[in-house]
Amino acid sequence: MYLKTMENTQEEQKWAFGTLSIFVILLIISGISDFVEVGIGVCTFLFSWLAVSYSIRNFGKGDLSKEELQKEIQVFSIILLIVLALITAIGVNQYSDYAFVTFGFTLTWIVRSSAIKYFS
Repeated sequence: MYLKTMENTQEEQKWAFGTLSIFVILLIISGISDFVEVGIGVCTFLFSWLAVSYSIRNFGKGDLSKEELQKEIQVFSIILLIVLALITAIGVNQYSDYAFVTFGFTLTWIVRSSAIKYFS
């Protein structure tokens, strides 16, 4: 049981680190270069990742297997990066905008996970 949990955690950490790396690159591309602003963006991302990870594990579809958990994390990562890439492409260059979009996306994902759990 413990080893299975560790495998899930390691896979999730790989996705978290990869997504965080792309997130920081998007912040820098958008023109955010102040260390404090990037730090706030990273903290926002990490808080959101932890909240979504918790919600997927506790409110997600029924009993999540390793593959289902990994798929759910991958879908969250990919959609979040698409949203962040879109706001970068339209010219958003304030760290607070990235933070609000990330928090909004996180809340939406938590509500989605809860609704799936409730209605399934």
